[in-house]
Amino acid sequence: MRGAGRTALIVGVIGAGLCVVGVLVDPARLLASYLVAYAAVVALVVGVLLMRMMAPLCGATWFVPYRRAADATAATLPLLALLFLPIAFGLGRLYPWAHPLASLPPALRAAVAPKRAYLNPAAFVVRAAIYLVLWSAVALCLGRWARRRDGATELALARRQRVLSAVALPAVAFALSFAAFDWLMSLAPAWSSTIFGVYYFAGGMIAALAWLALAAGEAPAPTPAQQHALATLLFAFVVFWAYCGFSQFLIIWIGDVPGEVAWYVPRLAGSWGVLGGILLVGGFVLPFLALLFRAVKRERRRLAAVAVWLLALHWLDVYWMVLPASHPAGWPPHWLDLAALAAVGGFTLALAVRLGARHEAPAEPARRAAGERREAS
Repeated sequence: MRGAGRTALIVGVIGAGLCVVGVLVDPARLLASYLVAYAAVVALVVGVLLMRMMAPLCGATWFVPYRRAADATAATLPLLALLFLPIAFGLGRLYPWAHPLASLPPALRAAVAPKRAYLNPAAFVVRAAIYLVLWSAVALCLGRWARRRDGATELALARRQRVLSAVALPAVAFALSFAAFDWLMSLAPAWSSTIFGVYYFAGGMIAALAWLALAAGEAPAPTPAQQHALATLLFAFVVFWAYCGFSQFLIIWIGDVPGEVAWYVPRLAGSWGVLGGILLVGGFVLPFLALLFRAVKRERRRLAAVAVWLLALHWLDVYWMVLPASHPAGWPPHWLDLAALAAVGGFTLALAVRLGARHEAPAEPARRAAGERREAS
């Protein structure tokens, strides 16, 4: 894992360097690619945080081998708060509502004007700060209490974790939905969907469970039964994600309202339509069929292959939501897409690995002391 952390840091540095070049070459495309990478990674990390909060509330003992990886991943949220700065400074290149109303085309001005109290740069940045501070505070509290419990199990700390999880869980989940409205849906300010936040949440949970399947450590390693439980939950969220996407599409298609259909028109035509088909088959059909098999759920390498596939499809899903807003004519792959993903993903992974190594350290003396007590008895 230390080697993986160094590699991730190098990838992040290279990606950041390429992003600096992108500022000079094509700043608008860089910001769009950066938003894709950022939104994909945030959905994953907050999804991990939500799983970390739900597990103790549900008494999910199968989650025990995944807890340390979850704590280390969720603790990267302060870094992601810092990585939001390029989006905050580039609002004018990403969001049409960030410009003065007088400068907007008449049709867009008519759509933005009633929402101006919500869709304005100052409110956008304040809301983003609230989301990121909330997520970071909950993640850091849970991680700190978990590390203290590694040395000696304390019922009081376990109770604190359950209480904080129960109280903060709705706020964390709602913040993720509103972040989807702000960061992704407002790219098309004339369009809205009440299920859009749930769709983004479902994709983030798929990515989170796929990441935990890859990141679980060897001490303790997940048993086949514990891995089977995680894979079953992953299967459920694959179905839920597909259900949310289909429900949104079906309701808009039946209504046939021009203002609502407009969001789907570029995304179902040309190369964007091809990418939508890839998401349907690759994000739902193939993992649905693969996760039906018990052998895939209980064998670590097979589940890891499915997890890597789903992580790639999660990034493509966010890509399909973001890029048609600025490139409706077709899917334009660009080297900045990978550069932005390398920067955001590389730095986040490097920090998660470093925090995971620190997290394991305090537990070692306690395990040795417990072993000595057992031998003495």
